[in-house]
Amino acid sequence: PRRTLRDDCMVGDMTRFASKWLTLVISQAVMVSSGTLYLFPVYSLALKQSLGLTQEETNFIGSAAHFGAFFSVLGGMFFDAFGARATLTLGGTLKLSGYLMMAGAMEGWLPRTHLFAALAGYVFGTGCSTSLTAALGANYGTFKDPAMHGRLVGLLTAFFGLSSGCLSLVYDVFFTSPASFVYFLAFFAGGIDVCAAMLVGHPRHLAVPASSDAHSPQNIKGPGVSGHAGHSGAYPLGRMGTSGLVNMAPVNRAVSGIFCGADTDTKFTRGLAVCALTAVHVAASGALLHVAGGSVAMAAACLVVLVVLLAAQCAVLLGGTGQLVFVRSEMETIDGKAQMAVKAAQEGVGPVALSSLLDFWLLFTALLLSLGAGVTVINNLSQMVGAYAQLAPTAGMVTHSLLKLLACMNTLGRLASGALSDRLAARVSRAMFTVYCVAGMAAGQAFLSVGVSETAPLFGLVVGVSCVGWMYGSLFWAMPTLVMELFGAKHFGANRGLVGLSPAIGGYLLSTLLAGKVYAAAAGEDNNCVAGGACYRTTWTLNAGLGCCAVGLCWWLAQRRARRAPPNALSRIS
Repeated sequence: PRRTLRDDCMVGDMTRFASKWLTLVISQAVMVSSGTLYLFPVYSLALKQSLGLTQEETNFIGSAAHFGAFFSVLGGMFFDAFGARATLTLGGTLKLSGYLMMAGAMEGWLPRTHLFAALAGYVFGTGCSTSLTAALGANYGTFKDPAMHGRLVGLLTAFFGLSSGCLSLVYDVFFTSPASFVYFLAFFAGGIDVCAAMLVGHPRHLAVPASSDAHSPQNIKGPGVSGHAGHSGAYPLGRMGTSGLVNMAPVNRAVSGIFCGADTDTKFTRGLAVCALTAVHVAASGALLHVAGGSVAMAAACLVVLVVLLAAQCAVLLGGTGQLVFVRSEMETIDGKAQMAVKAAQEGVGPVALSSLLDFWLLFTALLLSLGAGVTVINNLSQMVGAYAQLAPTAGMVTHSLLKLLACMNTLGRLASGALSDRLAARVSRAMFTVYCVAGMAAGQAFLSVGVSETAPLFGLVVGVSCVGWMYGSLFWAMPTLVMELFGAKHFGANRGLVGLSPAIGGYLLSTLLAGKVYAAAAGEDNNCVAGGACYRTTWTLNAGLGCCAVGLCWWLAQRRARRAPPNALSRIS
């Protein structure tokens, strides 16, 4: 078959390609590196103080990072043109550059202005979105059954949300300087993506051998069936009879039931369960650290457990899947012209034509208002805590605990939405499911407005942040899922990037402009507000009202989808 420039850039005789399950696991690591975007509260206060910024200027930097993260049209078009490997390399380079620019601004060897810091945020935010698009696209290409896409997206984007909780534990154990932590993020996030680019993705004229699938009989082993490398498939820990010192058979049976080969549905279920357990551990770590007064020993113990859980996540997805890495000679060659014909025949609309679709504007505006409200909480988390005099003495520790809680609920929201939407697909459309998620975000904003006590604010903040975090994760899951369902797979990368502009704009309007001005109105001469709920109450009230408008728009979209015949038709504004 005819080769393209994209194919020639990806293939050499010794080029290696990951199996679909290894692609999924590596993509989860890419999501962790991309989720570093949510660590802004860890260093935002130090950034504000070192650059002498107002809260509005600080929020502008956070919004610039989110703008880059959500507005990923160019990254999506790059992925559509050049594939996952080149896109991951680009994303990793942008993360490395952006975080180094941010650290340089904080330490003074680069311009110490909020505009330069905002540029740095935009650069690493764009890297996050670019790599995220590559990870999603690569897995859509290997897990082709639409019935599993809800759980697939949930399992991937969950690690995007979990990232801040995991890496804040790393900060608690190894760092005391926020600037040093930003340097670490530069090499961590950039390095993961560049390494992932060595294995993830394959050109159109090659495919992973079908025999490598977990559905293959050779990869689902029963008792006594020999596996790869001479190990027993049924006894991954080895086998000792009654003459041995220890009878490992019961342990082997339990371990093989969890980590050995299974069909895709079972592996997804196991992966979702372990990921949910990891999220709960991250939230519990925040509570334990709060009780222990920020003990480094406690943080180290929590970090060790986290590493074990992440290893278990890899094991449940990779166990029993057979060969994980292939060289070119082991790949199946397919008809490139036929593949291009299939792609050309796919239903879908390009990014230029989206502006003529009413469905696009309904989805765009609903996400702008709802996800923009979630961005406001993320960007202002540190200042929300510091606004209450009762929490001021331990503001840093409380902020890190709430950040871990936010990461946990963010992750659980993505996992639950993916699993529930697949289960309820026959009765509840994904668009209608999103209506409930938008309503939940409005409810979370309303609770922050009226449910946080001035005398004992911690409980109210915990409840409000939990609700907002869960719904933010649910809506982040909904975005790529609805883009694929509403506008087709043909231009998924570019379309997802264009729809992603909505929370970027929402974050600027609701976080930078609205929340920044409300905060400044109650702040003192030092640009810090310590007036408690007055620092943000107007913001949360207005966000809740705008969230109700978003519910109406999303409900209208769901009704239009329900009435449409045929179901996948795309209607234009008349």
